[in-house]
Amino acid sequence: MFGLPFDTTLLVFGFPVFWILYTIGFLYVSRDWDKDSISGDDAS
Repeated sequence: MFGLPFDTTLLVFGFPVFWILYTIGFLYVSRDWDKDSISGDDAS
């Protein structure tokens, strides 16, 4: 793509795509951490 070697294209476009997907996954998994921590404080 754009005359770049495949490895360079993979690094330039693949890493940001991976990071965006990783961030979305982290936000999805951690969306209820406030509620979990509040209920955990009540239990102790």
